[in-house]
Amino acid sequence: MISKNLEEITFAFLDVETTGLDPYWGDRICEIAIFKRKGAKVLDRFETLINPGRTIPLQAASVNGITDDMVKKTPFFRDIAWDVLNSLKDNVIVAHNAQFDLGFLLAELSSIKLSPPENEVIDTLSIARRYYNFPSNSLGKIARYLGISTVGEHRAFGDVIITREAFEYFLMNLERRGLRIERLKDVLKLQGRSVSFKMPNEHVLPPTIEDALRVKGKLQIRYLSAYKDTTTIRVIEPLEVNVNRSSTYVIAYCHLRKQRCSFRLDRILEAKKIS
Repeated sequence: MISKNLEEITFAFLDVETTGLDPYWGDRICEIAIFKRKGAKVLDRFETLINPGRTIPLQAASVNGITDDMVKKTPFFRDIAWDVLNSLKDNVIVAHNAQFDLGFLLAELSSIKLSPPENEVIDTLSIARRYYNFPSNSLGKIARYLGISTVGEHRAFGDVIITREAFEYFLMNLERRGLRIERLKDVLKLQGRSVSFKMPNEHVLPPTIEDALRVKGKLQIRYLSAYKDTTTIRVIEPLEVNVNRSSTYVIAYCHLRKQRCSFRLDRILEAKKIS
């Protein structure tokens, strides 16, 4: 594929809106959009709000405008996972700060035992950092600097359209500056590094849980059930951490069950220290 001319490539512009910044500390996707284009032809668009199975913090809602009421009757990620995979299949993903979006997708897919796709990925943030000197490399700030409309900014479909326009500007501008950009491999070289779905090299525990393990303290947690889409409030005393290939578990004494239990880390939505 990398030797194909750009006119032969279907680009899938991708963006996710989330409940926070860290998928490995319980943050989840609450909206996704994919916009597919081949040359000048628009092929398809996919967008949906997603029930994240947890509350959307005010900090996140203040950025993207997505509230709990907006998502309470929307599908869970598992309900649309195959739609996402089919929409991305055999296409080149383009995203701004692509590792952020891919990290969330990987966490969601891993939680339902699905493998991520093996797409080539283009990161417009990496191109911006290598070839430009914008006052800020956030997508909205780049768009404003270039005179690109920011209507719909911070919502998934709005951001994929902004990403597409920024991407097309970069290709046109860099060609005018003398760079040869005819094939996919030429575009991939622009970002200077490969971008892919990957797990972090090590799992860092949230400080609240790490502290409770160290001093044998108690925590109140809000835990998402593995079997139904409900949460429970538990008081636990963390004892140890168990890491396997796919997940990290906190082994703790549960005061609700009156026994030693395993809690999957990505299902602990909130945790706070109690005396």
